[in-house]
Amino acid sequence: MKRRGFVPNVRTYATMMNGYAAVEDWATYSQQLESVHAVYAQLKQHIEEPHNLVHDAAGASFVLYPISLYISILGKAGKYQKAFDVFHELDADGPLAPHAKVYSSLLSVLADRVASPGTEPEVVAQSVSDAKYAWRRHMRSLEKGLQDHVEPRSVDAIIKVLSRGEPQDHELMFDILRDICGLPRPAGEDQPPPPSSSSPSPPRPPPKVAPTRWILGATLDGCIAAGHPDKAVHYAQSVMSSRELRAILGPWHLQKFLYAHILLAKEGSTSSARGENAAEWVEWMTAPGRGRNNNNEKLALPPPNENTVVSALELCYRCEDAESALRIARAVLQQQGPMHGSMPVTAWVYLLKLAIVALREEQRRCLELLNAYGSFLDVWESSSALRRLEPLEKKAYVSLALCIVQVLRTVPPSLPPDQDGTGRLGADAELGQSKPEVWSDLRRRAESFLEKYHK
Repeated sequence: MKRRGFVPNVRTYATMMNGYAAVEDWATYSQQLESVHAVYAQLKQHIEEPHNLVHDAAGASFVLYPISLYISILGKAGKYQKAFDVFHELDADGPLAPHAKVYSSLLSVLADRVASPGTEPEVVAQSVSDAKYAWRRHMRSLEKGLQDHVEPRSVDAIIKVLSRGEPQDHELMFDILRDICGLPRPAGEDQPPPPSSSSPSPPRPPPKVAPTRWILGATLDGCIAAGHPDKAVHYAQSVMSSRELRAILGPWHLQKFLYAHILLAKEGSTSSARGENAAEWVEWMTAPGRGRNNNNEKLALPPPNENTVVSALELCYRCEDAESALRIARAVLQQQGPMHGSMPVTAWVYLLKLAIVALREEQRRCLELLNAYGSFLDVWESSSALRRLEPLEKKAYVSLALCIVQVLRTVPPSLPPDQDGTGRLGADAELGQSKPEVWSDLRRRAESFLEKYHK
């Protein structure tokens, strides 16, 4: 362009950087990366001439857009220190001070740098330090009125970085969630008003950044990575309890929520409230019409997947909560969609393991569900179908057969179809009442399968 007498403007550089930014892996593009560096050097020369920005229709602030793209490119190319140096060279204030997109680009680069669990400790420490420096500069620019907003991507990234840091970094992460996103800390952790103050504490200002599904996902992962599964449960439940925020929930959040619960159960915290908590989520996520927002617009959010269902029933098993397990199984089996009328074999194993130690009426209800939705057990009679199963699937079928035999050592009592033994309408009354011979046949099939399997 220059050889032909055309003078590039900021839009020219932005267009070029935008094209380069589409490259995800720079490992095989070293020559093109040199061209990117050359374009940035020319951009610097362009903005060092004040008259260029005065006469540039894009304006002085637009020049930060190609700079934010350059920082992102450097991160994808693994040039982390250079990305930070580019940021650090920008003005501390004035029209060429970093704006929200520059901060989000740099923080995202640092988050990607520490994303691998095998990242060296010194690299993590340096990235955390750089991220805190950038975040504090961003907050100071907001306080001074130099910036007017925070990008959601910046919050997502700073959470990912701080979760890899030390305990004091985790505290900063929780403060950001409270002060920027309006997500309160667990009860008792927020600082009370000074004792001398007699006036009521002022209401909290509206959040600077409304929580998004990505911020929530990073929060749950960050709490777990930082060794605080209890806080992951707290933040997930805070969103679940908010009518305004429920729309951001997805199956992946439920999976993380359940994993945090399971970690706590493994540590010995096996309150039945954990199972009840999981049942509430599964029932909500499988309920008809749940995939619509407050404007009755359809949301493209799938129901819980098979891994999530297994995790939910594993949690109930660890907490010895058969009632919540039955709620989860019914919600999954009776939902519409790909999993309608089906449930993973491993999930059935956890349900029947619970039935072994459950009350007699709970045993009956587990077995009635299995009888109603147990067509998958036909694989026991098909040698060819068994051969097609993966080893872990075969192991699950064996475990299920063993559980069935153990539960059916004695035939469960029959109850009137409108009662479940507690005086309430039976939760599984629509399944009917199986006769004793049905249970005998189910046990015979399980024993026959075990004999064939062990031959």
